Amino acid sequence: MHSGKFTKIIATLGPSSSDEKVIKELITSGVNLFRFNLKHADMQWHLEHIKKVREVSGQMGISTGVIVDLQGPECVLIIPEAKELAIEKDGLLKINTDVHFNPPEVYSQLKAGDVLVVDDGKIELEVTGQKEELYLKVVNAGLLKSGKGVSFKGKKISTETISEEEKGKIKEFLKASPDFFALSFVRDHMDVGNLAKFLSDNGSNAGIISKIETQGGIDDLDLIVEESDGIMVARGDLGVEVSLEKITYYQKRIIEKCRASAKPVIVATQMLESMTLNPSPTRAEVSDISNAVRDGADAVMLSGETAIGKYPIESVRFMHKIVSFNEKALRVPAALEFSEDRTFSIVKAAVDIIKSDNGRSLSKILVATETGKTARIFSSFRPEIPIIALTQNEDTLKKLGLSYGVLPNKIEFPEHGLVDVTEIAHVLLERGILSKGENIIVVHGKRWQDPGNTNSLYIFNVN
Repeated sequence: MHSGKFTKIIATLGPSSSDEKVIKELITSGVNLFRFNLKHADMQWHLEHIKKVREVSGQMGISTGVIVDLQGPECVLIIPEAKELAIEKDGLLKINTDVHFNPPEVYSQLKAGDVLVVDDGKIELEVTGQKEELYLKVVNAGLLKSGKGVSFKGKKISTETISEEEKGKIKEFLKASPDFFALSFVRDHMDVGNLAKFLSDNGSNAGIISKIETQGGIDDLDLIVEESDGIMVARGDLGVEVSLEKITYYQKRIIEKCRASAKPVIVATQMLESMTLNPSPTRAEVSDISNAVRDGADAVMLSGETAIGKYPIESVRFMHKIVSFNEKALRVPAALEFSEDRTFSIVKAAVDIIKSDNGRSLSKILVATETGKTARIFSSFRPEIPIIALTQNEDTLKKLGLSYGVLPNKIEFPEHGLVDVTEIAHVLLERGILSKGENIIVVHGKRWQDPGNTNSLYIFNVN
């Protein structure tokens, strides 16, 4: 958590933000997690810069998460030996000569008349020609960039969840222990299950963030949320798939569903797009971010703004300013009551106590959690005081870094039976997380590390 900000900020690392000094400034300015987009740069670059992020955040004593963004079943357009290509209206691009597709099996599924939308709708191309010699006719002029995603209007393309090539990359990235893998173009919950099985088979418990950017993802949303560790509202390609006027509706629906399931949700794409080239945002962008906070997003994400933009640090500072003000000024709707189990009931009682306290004395929530469930339920209520999540589970620690208002802390729990929080409070005082004299609300189980058995709620004075 940075300067009282509860909404997490994700920044995409790229050429504009790869310097150590810039990374340090981004963390200081409010970045909680860094995203590495595998559609751009080679694997060695990403591995080196994940290491750099870990080193810088370690030196600063600030926990910063890492998200590796996978291509998944998404189709990407590649320009051989070039990063970009200026194209003119009605021009022709020969498939497999001027441009390639990744994965290559896309080519055999194309036919004349198919319409392709590239780079979040900036470029539109139409397939023309015979099966043996297909071309892409340029519908609107622009700058075609290599590595950009492709959507197909009204057409489903069959591809594997993760290709053999990407499986090899994932195995290499597992050595860097990323906190999350973000899976692009999730079509249904089976895509999530396929990635989860592959990670498990390779000894990884990394979290999975499902990017909702297809109609299939919307249609199977309930099961996708259930299978995932987090959800991203990927508005770029989603706007192509479902048409732009529906984006706001789906954003709100996805956020509601995630909060009702106590799963973190990210709002992404073009949040401060104008700051790629300009030192300040548009009023519409400020309104967009403010509404994401009002809707109850756990995190907001910057893409090109920090990866290739002229003003990466300024973009983060503006986002920090916008979210921190609106968290306090706007009332986030109450989460849907999604459970009747004991943990939910105890958390709800704690939230009611915090509300009735009205900020007069309670300053923090202290929650002991083995799986992260209790902390995520607290987060779904969007309390106005920080949630200090204590765990000795490394995987839980990493995954909680994405949740609104949660400050994860690794701690060794006492081995004896019923818990006296005094021991833990002393450790947290030494770490500067608690202060003498403050009142905190404490939630835990009979034993600190007994998952699923949260049964204790009380107020504790730190002295």
